[in-house]
Amino acid sequence: MFNFNVVSPLLPIMIRLLCYAFLVLLLAVSSCAPKMSFLPPRNVDEYFEQALEAFKNDNLATAQKYFDIIKLQYPASKYADDAQYYLAEINVKKNEHILAAYNYNQLRRTFPNSEYAKIAAYKAAMSQYRQSPKYDRDQDYTRQAIKAFAEFQALYPKDSLAIEAGKRIIELRTKLAEHDYRTAELYIKLNAPRASLIYYDLVLNNYPDTEFFEPAFLGKARMLLRLKRFQEAEETLRLYRQRFPQGKLQSEVYDIAEQLKQALAQTTTP
Repeated sequence: MFNFNVVSPLLPIMIRLLCYAFLVLLLAVSSCAPKMSFLPPRNVDEYFEQALEAFKNDNLATAQKYFDIIKLQYPASKYADDAQYYLAEINVKKNEHILAAYNYNQLRRTFPNSEYAKIAAYKAAMSQYRQSPKYDRDQDYTRQAIKAFAEFQALYPKDSLAIEAGKRIIELRTKLAEHDYRTAELYIKLNAPRASLIYYDLVLNNYPDTEFFEPAFLGKARMLLRLKRFQEAEETLRLYRQRFPQGKLQSEVYDIAEQLKQALAQTTTP
């Protein structure tokens, strides 16, 4: 016959062990089970709320999906311009700068009176700016960025960002100037002084506000001297002195002027 008096003292311990084992099993099963997801949005307000929450948590796939739904299914809602703006912001986070510029500009075209219109104009220019390559590459994106920043300045001349746009324009124009200046130097190495002159003139005619303007005078004068176009070389040095009376390259100007004098003396010697 079973002796309950022997088992009864162990009964509470056994119950606690069984409860602990059941709890461990329950946790293991729940960890393997698929996680419950939020209920799908039922209206535009919920779509926007969940899209914005996903964006803040860097759940970009969900955010993009819901903002796209707002854009396509609720184009007349109060969230339509928000959705367009955040789609561009998602592009920026994903380093899709061409798409970002497109979506920012799309917002400006579709919602010109939106609260996002001004910042979208600036951020569209910044997206072009981020596409601008090094000076030795094709500079199409650089020119597009300059155009976009200039457009922003024209639209919002008194805005604080107009000053920042001006700084970006100078930076990008300097890159264009360097592109032409370095190309001129390359043609010197290739023994093509006439081609070099073309690019020095591009710097002198188009980029007087950059650091490459001053040395371009000297590069041009040297090439003219090399091509024995002495009067043009002399005129180039005169223009340099007129533009830069205290120029940092005066010693080099002096050397070129001396070479020019010697060359002129040789041509006039019987």
